Amino acid sequence: MKRALEPTLLSASLLLGLASCSKDTVEVDPYERWAERNAAYLDSVIQVAANPPAGETWRTHLSYKIKSENLGEDIAAKEDYVYVKVLQEGRADGVTPLSTDTVYTAYKGYLMNGTLFDSSYSGDFDPKFTEATFSTQASAVVTGWTTTLLYMKEGERVEVFIPYKLGYGTSDYSSIPGYSVMRFDMYLDKVVHPQGPEK
Repeated sequence: MKRALEPTLLSASLLLGLASCSKDTVEVDPYERWAERNAAYLDSVIQVAANPPAGETWRTHLSYKIKSENLGEDIAAKEDYVYVKVLQEGRADGVTPLSTDTVYTAYKGYLMNGTLFDSSYSGDFDPKFTEATFSTQASAVVTGWTTTLLYMKEGERVEVFIPYKLGYGTSDYSSIPGYSVMRFDMYLDKVVHPQGPEK
């Protein structure tokens, strides 16, 4: 009888030991050294944009605010650009928006670690079924989004990397920590010019 209990007692003591170890385990903070890690992530994106893999098209655009103020590229830092990978070229007859235009888009936004923080649709993007339900004035979003939109054409889909300076800066915003490089999958479906006497 004593021998039959020994394996059971051994199993129980192992389970207790594991349970006590798991209570003592300290979870790693996924946002530890966040600014430093995002800076390194941006550097890796810049390297890919400067030397795209075969078959990929990348574009780099200076912040529209710096361009519109004619400050010149010589004062710009790497955080003053958006880095854009073209996933689908725009339509040949597609319109490129002005800052005052209304745009209809579909998008998903991710942090550096892959966390989805915002989305205008669910599931995977499908050009036949994904609706571009998010509408806004092209200049009514963060600087990185506006800069990207001003170079897109209707029907174009891109993956854009927006440095913190062109996003939400050094402060936390909702579920987006300060210093975050944001990655968006963006699709521009339609551009609508404002109606008015000047039209």
